[in-house]
Amino acid sequence: MNVHTGLTQEEIKQRIKNKQTNAVINRKLKSNWEIIITNTFNPFNLYNMVIAAALIYVGAFSSLMFMGVIISNTLVFIIQEMRARKLIEKLQIIVSPKTWVLREGKEVLIKNEEIVLDDILILKAGNQISVDATILSGSLEVNESLLTGEVDAIEKNINDQLFSGSYVVSGECHAIAKHVGIDSYAMKLTHHAVSERPVTSKLLYTFKRVTKITSLFVLPMGALLIYQGLIVRHQPLNSIVVNTASALLGMLPQGLVLLTTTSLVASMIKLGNKRALIQELYAIESLSQVDALCLDKTGTITYGKLSVIDTLALDDSFEDAIERYAKNNIDSNFTADALKEHFNKGHAESIHSMIPFSSERKWAALNFESNLNIIMGAPEVLAPDLNTPEKITQAIQNGSRIILLGSCELPIEKNEPLQPVKPLGFIILEDQIREDAKDAIAFFQDNGVAVKIISGDNPITVSKIAEKVGVLDANNTVDARTLHTEEALHDAILNHSVIGRATPAQKLEFVKQLQSEGNHVAMTGDGINDVLALKTANCAIAMGEGSDAALNVSQVIVTDGRLSTLVDVLKEGRNVIHNITRSASMFYLRTLMTFFVTFAAIAMVIPFPFVPLQVTLTNIFASGLPSLLLLFEKNYSKPEIKISQHVLRYSLPSALAIIITWVLLNIFRGPLGLSLAHTQTISFFINGVMSMYLIFLIYSPMNRYRKIVYVLNCIGFVGSIMIMRPLLQLTTLTYFEVALTVGFCSLAVFINTAIYNLILRISKQ
Repeated sequence: MNVHTGLTQEEIKQRIKNKQTNAVINRKLKSNWEIIITNTFNPFNLYNMVIAAALIYVGAFSSLMFMGVIISNTLVFIIQEMRARKLIEKLQIIVSPKTWVLREGKEVLIKNEEIVLDDILILKAGNQISVDATILSGSLEVNESLLTGEVDAIEKNINDQLFSGSYVVSGECHAIAKHVGIDSYAMKLTHHAVSERPVTSKLLYTFKRVTKITSLFVLPMGALLIYQGLIVRHQPLNSIVVNTASALLGMLPQGLVLLTTTSLVASMIKLGNKRALIQELYAIESLSQVDALCLDKTGTITYGKLSVIDTLALDDSFEDAIERYAKNNIDSNFTADALKEHFNKGHAESIHSMIPFSSERKWAALNFESNLNIIMGAPEVLAPDLNTPEKITQAIQNGSRIILLGSCELPIEKNEPLQPVKPLGFIILEDQIREDAKDAIAFFQDNGVAVKIISGDNPITVSKIAEKVGVLDANNTVDARTLHTEEALHDAILNHSVIGRATPAQKLEFVKQLQSEGNHVAMTGDGINDVLALKTANCAIAMGEGSDAALNVSQVIVTDGRLSTLVDVLKEGRNVIHNITRSASMFYLRTLMTFFVTFAAIAMVIPFPFVPLQVTLTNIFASGLPSLLLLFEKNYSKPEIKISQHVLRYSLPSALAIIITWVLLNIFRGPLGLSLAHTQTISFFINGVMSMYLIFLIYSPMNRYRKIVYVLNCIGFVGSIMIMRPLLQLTTLTYFEVALTVGFCSLAVFINTAIYNLILRISKQ
C-alpha cells in the first residue's frame, strides 16, 4: 500500500473479504423480528397469558375480553415501533458521521463504517475519530473526554496514536487506520464513541417502582385467594379461578406502560417528520421538564454561514498578509472557510509550523519559512490595549463578528506566553440570524424556560444578536474572561442572560452551576466547543449538520437546525407528559383499589367482588378511553406536578373511598338483608361511579371538549353495562337496593372529596 495515494480498489475488496472493516453490529435499532419478539413475549404479556390459560381451563370464556385489549395494544406498539425504526433509519442517513479518506490518490468522503484497515484518514477539526490510527503527517489537538473524562485537549504529532471515540479539536492530519471495528479502543470500551448516559426518566422510575412493589404481592395474594376459596369457603373451581383472575388482573395497571411507550414512540414519529431525530426515547420526557435552555450563537441563533463583509487595514502589509494566511491556513471552521472564500488570491508557501484555532485560546497562527509569523483571533486577546476604531465599534454594535490579523517578530509557540502582536488589520464578518429565532425564543421565555446565550464570540456582538432576537435583559452581558472563580461563574449564569468569550470548560461549568440550583438544563450546540457542556446537560440537542462529536453525544438532533423545530420538540414533550400523567392516575386507581379490596377480602374471608369482564369494562371507560381521547387536547405548559404527586392527589382518595365504602357494605350486609351476589353488584356500581368521579376531577376545570368527552364516556359506560349485563354477572336490584346503591355511592363521593381536600391542603403547606 502507498501511503501517498491510499488503498486501491483491490486492496479494499481484500480487506472487506477478510472482515477488516469498521462495520459493527448496530444494537441500537431492532430488526422487525426482534420488535415482534420483545413486544409479544414480555413479562407483562406472559402474566396475562397465564391468567387467560387458567380461565380457558375452567371454561370462563366470557371473562377473556381483556386479552383483546392486550393483543390490540401489542399489535399497535409493534406497528408503531416499526414505523419509528424506519424513520430513524432515514434520519440517521442525514446525520451519519462520515470521514474523508485517501483512496487511489483521490480524497473520498465515506461513512465511518466503510473505513477498512490501513485506510489513510484525513482528519480535521470537528471530526470524531472512529478507528484507532497513527498520524503520518500533520498534527492535531484531540479531546479524549468521551473515553477518559479528561477535558483538556491533547496534542498529537507524527507517529502518535489516535484512539477511536476521541474527537479533533483543531488541526489537520493524515493518519493510517490501525484497528477497526470490534478491535478498536472504543469498541473494547463498549462503544464509548457514542456517549452513554444513564436514563433519568421519572416516568420509568415510577413505573418500575410500582411494578416491583406489586409483583411482590401478586403471587402470595393469589395463593391466599385460591386457598380460601378451596379450603375455607369450598367454592367451585370455576368461581375461584374467575375471582382470583379478577384480582390479579387489577393489580397491574394494564396498558399504562404500553400507553406511555406508544405515546412516546408516536411523538418520536411526529417529531421525526418535522426533522427532529430523537436518539433516546425518554429525551422527550426530559425536554418537557426543561426550565433553562443554553443556546450557542453561531449555528443556532444564526445560520453559521459567515461571510466577510468588510475590512479595515491598520498597516500597509495587511492585504498581502491576509491573502497569504487565508491560502495556507488549513483550519476547517466557519471563520476559516469564510476567509478562504473571500481572500483567494494568495499562493501556497512553505510553512514552518502552524497553530490551529482553539476555542480555549481564541486565536490561530502560521509561522512561514520566510520568517513571516501571522496570528489571527479575538482582538481583545491579541491586542487588549488597542484602541478600537469607530468603524469596528459600529460593526460590533450591529452584531458583526470581528477578528484581528497581526504579526509577531518571533515564531509563535503554542505553549508559550503570547508575545507582543503588531496589529495589521480587522476583518468584519457577518452571520445571518435565523428567521424563526425571535418567535422561538419568545415562546421559550413565555413558557417558563430561561434562555441563556453562551458564546465564544465578543460579548457586545453576542449581546446585539441576543437583543435582535428578543432575549430578556440582553444588554446585561458578561465577558467570561473576567470570571476566575466558581462563585463568579455561579453569579454570572444565574443573573445574566448573555455571556461572551466563553471557553468550552466554562460552558461546561455554566451547565453545572445551573443544575446545582435545581434547574433542568437543555444545551444546544453544533461544534466541538459545545461537546463537554452537551454531555453534561440533562438534555443535549445538536443543531443542524453539527460536528460528529456534537451529534454523537446528543439525545436530540434537530436536522434542519431550525429553532422552531426545537419549539415543536418542547411542545410535544410537554403535551405527551401531561397526557401520561393524567392517564397514570386513571390507571393506578385500578391498582390501588384492587390491592385494598384484595387485602380486605382476604382479611374478611370473602371472595374478591369483581369478575374479569367487569374489571376490563371499567378499565376501558375509566382509564383507556378517557386517556386516549385526551391525547387530542394540547397542553404546552410546563408540568408542575410529578406523576407520583398526581397519583397521590387523585387516585389514592378514590381508592380509599371505594375500599372504605366496600368494607362498610360487607359489614352491614347481614343487617341490610343483602346476599353476596347483590353486594357484589352494588360494589360494581360504586366502583363505576367513583371511576367516573375520578375522571371528573382529573378533567377539571372542564372546557367544551372535555365536557363532550366526559359525557360520551359516561354514556358509553352505562350503555355497555346495559348491553353486556348478562356477561357481567350482575343481579337485578330491588328499589331498596337501588336506594342503598345511591346512598353508598354518595358516601364514597363524600369520603373521596374529604380525603382529596385534605391531601390538597397538606401539599400546599
